Amino acid sequence: MTTTGYQLVKWMKRLPIGVPDMDLMMLGGIPVGSLCLVLGPPGAGKSILSKRFLYAGIQEKKEAFLVATSEGEDRILETMQLFSWDKGIEEHMHLLDCYSWKSGKSKSKYSASLTSLTDVSVGITSIIDDAGVQPEDDSRIVIDSFTDVINYGGAERALRLLDTVHTKLQTRGVTGLVLLEEGVHDEKTVKSVEYATDGTIRMKFSETGRFMMVSRLAATPLSPKWIAFTIGR
Repeated sequence: MTTTGYQLVKWMKRLPIGVPDMDLMMLGGIPVGSLCLVLGPPGAGKSILSKRFLYAGIQEKKEAFLVATSEGEDRILETMQLFSWDKGIEEHMHLLDCYSWKSGKSKSKYSASLTSLTDVSVGITSIIDDAGVQPEDDSRIVIDSFTDVINYGGAERALRLLDTVHTKLQTRGVTGLVLLEEGVHDEKTVKSVEYATDGTIRMKFSETGRFMMVSRLAATPLSPKWIAFTIGR
């Protein structure tokens, strides 16, 4: 890559995740309009990382969207309050509840059942459009988690949904993370999700701590390596 080409990559508009060492490796963060896969086993910190990503935008008074499949609104708010990430969330955070349909008792303004991925797609469009998002707004979205979407909707339909959602987000300039549980899906499905996204952030944990690595990212030269990380207040 030429020096001029590197400068263009470096100064491409990016949104930080909120983990300084990782943002530095990504030349400032995720390119605006990109959708990145976050892959790791349960307990690696994917959900906490994704909430930190959303709150990094909320702190700048940017709109943040969460497609929640594995926990309800009360639990989400409780977690964010625990980390003191609750300032501004009532105004700038928008939830599509894809969890409470199991009990039929959603309290959220927007909800959808994972048994109908068409409803999920419509729900994502609605929360973004109703918030009046424009391409220059630097809005963020998280799907937590795509494992549930696959398990309830089937891999083929889930991948079609991801492709449709990805296009919608790109046209609106929304930058996002898609969480996927490692060790649950077959290799073909994981590779298909990677193909449908613009980057992969891998996470793992051991008795020595939590680690993350960016193994690929659109428009970003990388030297992949594991970085120890903690997410605090």
